[in-house]
This record gives sequence, C-alpha cells and structure tokens, in this order.
Amino acid sequence: MNPYVANPDNIPATDRYADVPFYGRYFPRKDDFRVDPQHASVVAPCNGSVRIYPADEGGRDVFALGSVIVKSSHLHSPGNGQHTEIDYPYADANELRAVDIAKGVLKDVRVPEMFFAGKEAFKQQAREILRQLHAVKPTDGRLVRSHIVPDPNILSNGRIHPLEGDILFPNTNNDPDMGFMHNDFTESNCIVDNDRIVGLIDWEMASFFGWKTAGEVHRRIRTPQREHLVNANLSEERLQEIMFWNDLYDDGIPEF
Repeated sequence: MNPYVANPDNIPATDRYADVPFYGRYFPRKDDFRVDPQHASVVAPCNGSVRIYPADEGGRDVFALGSVIVKSSHLHSPGNGQHTEIDYPYADANELRAVDIAKGVLKDVRVPEMFFAGKEAFKQQAREILRQLHAVKPTDGRLVRSHIVPDPNILSNGRIHPLEGDILFPNTNNDPDMGFMHNDFTESNCIVDNDRIVGLIDWEMASFFGWKTAGEVHRRIRTPQREHLVNANLSEERLQEIMFWNDLYDDGIPEF
C-alpha cells in the first residue's frame, strides 16, 4: 500500500494503523469540519480519537478535524502547582505571520512541478525549500536573531528548551546571513504525496536567523541524538536510519 495514501476509504481494515487519525487528516471532503461562521467552539469535537499529537503538561495537543488543525490544552488536567500552562499569544502571532511569508515564497510546494523519489532526493527537496525561505530577508531593519513576532519573554515562559535559548540568544546573537527559517523542519511537519513535499506545517517557531544557526538547533534540539540511543542496543544501520534527517542543513548552504 502507498504509505502516503490520504483517503481513509482506500486503507484496508487489516492495516495496523487504519484506526489512527493521521490517515485522512489532509484529504479534503465535502463533509469536512468547518469553523462555524458564528465562531462556535471547536473544542467539543476535539477528543482522543482525533488527537494527532499529545503534548506534555502545559502544552497544547494537536487535533485533526477534517482539513482543520486545532491546537488546544483542554484535555489536560488543571495545573496542580507542578505545571503552568504556557501563554501562547506570541507563538500564535508568530506562526500566522510566518505562514503569510511562506505563502508568498513556496508557491511550488502547494503545486509542485518536480518529482522526487527516494529518501536522499526527499532531503534534497527539503533543502531547496529551506533555501527559498532563507532568501527572504527581514524588511524592518532588524539585525539580531528573533522570531517573526519577537516574544519579550521567550527565555522564561517555557516556549523553547533552555538549550535552544542558549543557541539562539547568546550575548552576540546576530548572523551575517540573516534569513527566514522555518525552525522546525522535521519529517513529521512535511506533508508528502508520492515522494513530493506538497505542504509544510507548524510555523510556530519560525524565525529570522542564519543557516548555520538553524542547523545547530535542528541537530541538537529537533532530531534524535546518538547519545540518547546508547542503551537501545540498535545496530549501526538502524542508528543511521533514525538519524537520517540530522544533517539536513549540512549541505546546500546558500552563498551570502
């Protein structure tokens, strides 16, 4: 079976993941969920059966309602003093602005004209998308690394891992090749159809900074580390397969 099949009607009942909502979440239907024009709550239908990403306490789960993606923490128990729910207005504003920028750049992602096959070719396609994004420069004169919508409390409000804060915002936090970076370009955030990347989601962490800075965040934060798997008793071949995406930024560095 094509592993990227989107239509749940074409997934056999014997498939081990047939009941997982990942299948079909991007397949448009006439009866898809739509946001009520009267702004009725979309939280009620968001339950465990349509949850595609369970977040840690304090974070937001991700739900797929037809072609609509919903982020909410309503299934988590109220804080008991151990967890504080993150305040997301800057994250949401950042993602909305990032998507606006990306729409003007990645026209061939929605309507791809090139065909790529194989894992390495898939990575090359991802690098080309990254180069297109990186070519977009800040228009407001900013000279230091920041998210599209700067969050003044980014280092203290729990939105990013402390190590990511150390990488992005040290005392000297500028890059000579400052550009627009998705900053969470993991395989799970790519929508693929027949070996082609046709969509890219989760723009919450999109930022302006350099290619090498993005690569360091990617390697140290976004992808599995060999040292984390030392007790897993895996073969070298399996380790290389797991870490296949780690070197995404190591090739195709644009000139500046």
